[in-house]
Amino acid sequence: MVDELPDRYRAEITDPRTAFAGDAAWVALLDDAAAGRVVPTFPPNGPSKIKRLWTDPDFRGPGIASAMFDAALAHAAENGVDTVRPSVREWRTGAIARYERLGFTVIGSSDERDQLVCVQRAARGVTAVR
Repeated sequence: MVDELPDRYRAEITDPRTAFAGDAAWVALLDDAAAGRVVPTFPPNGPSKIKRLWTDPDFRGPGIASAMFDAALAHAAENGVDTVRPSVREWRTGAIARYERLGFTVIGSSDERDQLVCVQRAARGVTAVR
């Protein structure tokens, strides 16, 4: 299955240390089990993003994704980031709805990948609807 992924994603699985070099990669633990992860990125010449947000289906519901977003946005603000711009596939309507509840606005995409939607919001000062 990993071999079928595009190179840019395969490296995240086969060599995450290199793929996310310079980024923070966080894992949320619940009862010593990995319940989720997020990778906030702040490239020097590009938009700041929150990448690879994921929660284990067995742990969805108690606010893990929201807590990871809050931590990533706080980290962005502490590092001088004004705006965060994650992207998501347009068919992931549940994820887009979550972004909107967290105060993000759909802005379209400047990425060459098909079916990709970008969302954005300020790193601080936005009240999310949970």
